[in-house]
Amino acid sequence: MTSQKYEQTRSCAKCGYEETRFLDELTAAFEETRAWSEPCSKCGSTDFSGGSNALPPLSSKQLEIWAINDELHFSQQDEDLILATPSNLELLLEFLDSPSTHIWQRRTLASALYILWYDAYPQTGKSYLQNAEFAEKVALEINKRTSLFVELGASKSEEFGEPLWYLSSYVREEFEKHKP
Repeated sequence: MTSQKYEQTRSCAKCGYEETRFLDELTAAFEETRAWSEPCSKCGSTDFSGGSNALPPLSSKQLEIWAINDELHFSQQDEDLILATPSNLELLLEFLDSPSTHIWQRRTLASALYILWYDAYPQTGKSYLQNAEFAEKVALEINKRTSLFVELGASKSEEFGEPLWYLSSYVREEFEKHKP
């Protein structure tokens, strides 16, 4: 864990007062721990009109905590998209493969792998991250884990009309169509 601090700001909707605070890496990493619920220190209002959060890069320490706690989120929405960064590949694989990682987190990590492949694969033609060599590397890692993905519910169970992870079916279909 780094000693670096991450800035968080907010503006009071009632009086316009702007506040800033600094969070450590683990507090800043998760939505639930970075929530700023205290009222405005100037007027006491709890209505805020804007703000920003500096977020730390993903680390092994963050994933260790997140992997075993299905109540924590890097983001409530599109968590797989946030995790799907090429520099995170080895961390994603490490925690996906760990049986101690909670099933919902494993599903999110599996979805992030598909997104990494999709963003890198040149024939999908929809991303600025196109990198055929990286896409091939990710596809190899996905293919090595086919039985794990089935175990996680990739092909047999559905929730809200989609596979159990948050992956849009078109990404998975593209992978199947271009599978190496």
